[in-house]
Amino acid sequence: YMDENIYKIALAGLFHDIGKFAQRGGFNLDTEYFNNNAGLYLPSYNNNFTHYHALYTAAFIENIEKLLPPEFNSANWGLDDSFINLAAMHHKPETPLQWIVAVADRTSSGFERSEFEEYNKGILPKDYKKTRLLTIFESINLTKNERIMDRDNYKFNYKLSELSPTTIFPIEKKDISNEDASKEYEQLFKNFLFALEKLEHRHIYNLWLEHFDTLYMIFASHIPSATVGNVIPDISLYDHSRATSAIASALYLYHKENDSLTIEEIKKEDENKLLFIRTDFYGIQDFIFSEGGATNKASAKLLRGRSFAISLLSELTADMICRECGLTPLSTILKAAGKTTIIAPNTNKIKEAVERVNEKINDWLLKKYYGEASIGISYTSAKLDDLSTNKIDSLFERINNDSEEIKHNRFKIAQKGGVVSTYLSSFNNDLSKKLCPYCGKRPSDVEVENDKLLTLGNESGSACKICRDHIFIGTNLVKNDQIAIFRKDAEIKGECFKDPIFDFYQISFSVKGKLVEAAHKGDLLKYWNISNPQEEGISKNITVKFLNGYVPVYASEDLNDDRYFQGDKTEKKQEELINDIKENKPKTFHHIAMMAIDKESKKGTEALGVLKADIDKLGTILRDGLKNKNISRLATFSRQLDYFFSIYIPYRLSSHSNYKDIYTIFAGGDDLFLIGPWNTIIDFAYETRKAFDDYVCNNPDITISAGISVNKPSEPIRILAEFSEEALENSKNFVADNGKKKNAVTLFGETVSWETFGEILKIGDSLEEWIDKKIINNAMLFKYNYFSSMAKLEQELLEKKEDIYPEDWECLKWKSLFRYNFVRNAGKSFYGDEKERILKQLNKTAEWISNYTGAMRIPIWKTIYNRR
Repeated sequence: YMDENIYKIALAGLFHDIGKFAQRGGFNLDTEYFNNNAGLYLPSYNNNFTHYHALYTAAFIENIEKLLPPEFNSANWGLDDSFINLAAMHHKPETPLQWIVAVADRTSSGFERSEFEEYNKGILPKDYKKTRLLTIFESINLTKNERIMDRDNYKFNYKLSELSPTTIFPIEKKDISNEDASKEYEQLFKNFLFALEKLEHRHIYNLWLEHFDTLYMIFASHIPSATVGNVIPDISLYDHSRATSAIASALYLYHKENDSLTIEEIKKEDENKLLFIRTDFYGIQDFIFSEGGATNKASAKLLRGRSFAISLLSELTADMICRECGLTPLSTILKAAGKTTIIAPNTNKIKEAVERVNEKINDWLLKKYYGEASIGISYTSAKLDDLSTNKIDSLFERINNDSEEIKHNRFKIAQKGGVVSTYLSSFNNDLSKKLCPYCGKRPSDVEVENDKLLTLGNESGSACKICRDHIFIGTNLVKNDQIAIFRKDAEIKGECFKDPIFDFYQISFSVKGKLVEAAHKGDLLKYWNISNPQEEGISKNITVKFLNGYVPVYASEDLNDDRYFQGDKTEKKQEELINDIKENKPKTFHHIAMMAIDKESKKGTEALGVLKADIDKLGTILRDGLKNKNISRLATFSRQLDYFFSIYIPYRLSSHSNYKDIYTIFAGGDDLFLIGPWNTIIDFAYETRKAFDDYVCNNPDITISAGISVNKPSEPIRILAEFSEEALENSKNFVADNGKKKNAVTLFGETVSWETFGEILKIGDSLEEWIDKKIINNAMLFKYNYFSSMAKLEQELLEKKEDIYPEDWECLKWKSLFRYNFVRNAGKSFYGDEKERILKQLNKTAEWISNYTGAMRIPIWKTIYNRR
């Protein structure tokens, strides 16, 4: 049972500062409305009204009444307080419920009581419309000498605009006139109202609430929440409002259950009123890379399906917890990389609900995945005071510790451990494959035998229901922009899951028909747009989830690409590759690998590049680098960091012709896993690092490390993952000559800083040019590789202070050997002055080998592979 009042409270929290947007956006507040209502909504200081945005919140809600779900403005719906007063009275609260929103507002800002009272006296500066959202990234500082940051120190801010793959990047701060600042706000506000009119499901308020949350995110993410006094305006209006909504919802249910809905009780800060619920997905690698004999035949679809399934499981775990606890989805405050944080009321009823969900979810996962995948669910109680700037670090340390403890005790071994007694008896010997050929673990299921998704060529297919559903996802993600999530017993037209998630959520991509009936019945639980964001913006009519990632698909020109005939493929294999090409179908990894071959010269190595990357020292950044922490600032930081991976990366892959063959395994939170043509992946890795530097304002304390492996397309996907993970680990352990750690990339077994990587990629360009001009040949490249290995040994020898043996000295000969080979072989086709010029040019190679030693393997092998 869901208390309908919780929706009213949650939306009031989300709306409480919407008057700031309306006021800055030129909303017309006429004199009569001001005179009649200013005394009701506005506090005063020294006989002057302050915090005018509260009055604008009230006026705006009245003005858009017809665009809200009718329940919210119905006098007979829910709480005694009207929705408009709940949202707009937070600076002058009079009733217990209004105080709940007011306290949530203060708590989400991290204010102590005295600080809030001082803030409540604030008078809006005259140029408040000129203030733009500053970037948290610029202020991150891990050095002992703290960077003193006030508004004037910042060099970057965000453009006041809708959220898009390009506007998520900060821009250089520039002076702006009041007139231009007002015009920008007015245009943004006008576009917001236009989009609000088109928001779907206005008559189903639970769906509409999620749709509006997306709309507000798109339009309010780059609006600063606070502009008064000395406040650094780096928290977005959206994130502050979202945090206020979550805290208000928790406080309402806490005081309702404890029968303490009084102003005096609501204002108390020394009770453990809040419960922070943390969910964490364990076993992601095993989940994604589980493989059987037929895995490679559908590897692209399976990987895409499994990766998306992880996002689904994480999202729906949070949804099930909120549903069972009687909370709205707005109570989910932090989401990244399989981890989710929910703010709930600290009551026994809620703890029991969390335990029920934990049991249901992990029983299902144990049954389906035999313990390889699980979701840890922990909870930590907190006082309102724990969210103050001075104490929030301690709170999140407790949350992390509780989550870590669950990680090591996520199964009740006494009850759940031991042999799966029904395992052998669940096999059906009448099926063509008794054991699922895709995962190699679960028995094939008669319900999906010969399913059209499992048919490979002329062969009929067997699979377990889980793998069939993952292939179903992988097949449909490239064809559909929307996904609907129903109760499992709902009547659904078209294909759907054979095994509903957690035995509750049914998934369907058949959403083009009318869903109104299912929505009114309560059978339609979620309705998401999952398309990759484009430069022109993000879909605005329904809830948006950045879960999809980019997947390369075949186009008509692929039918005319003769690279499929390159190499020593059998006639049967060539025919197989051609038959796989169907427009808008995901490309196989074999096809992706062939895109590494140059289309004109037909030279190059047919191989995959696997890129894994993530943010360095993120835990340290959150603990020590992020200053003046509060829950709203944490939410802004987490969301903005995620958007580089979940919005920018898919956009860059889909919009740039050079990268159209790179496949997203996952991109979100703080990490990245991509597969593509090996040479394209190398270029993209370097470009991504440069883009990330721009994204974080070139802050040297926020860096990214990467590992790249080069593999045959026929190698098992688990092996690809292990090689790239090992390469990433080497980058994480890298220490530069200046003592700085991480911030590195590993390729061909060599780990270098990004600066060095950029330099040696340019060397690779020179080597390629020399090959083209026949100045050097492949044999010389192999010699260069040998000399670079010797130079690396020489460097290691010189760094040794003991245990040096005569046989180690052999490497010291490399320079004389290089000179001998250089004079003998270089520029054989050239004579006279031209040869002298070329020899002088080639002499750089010795300098390169001396400077970069073993790292020269990277440009050398890149050139060798490109020229095969």
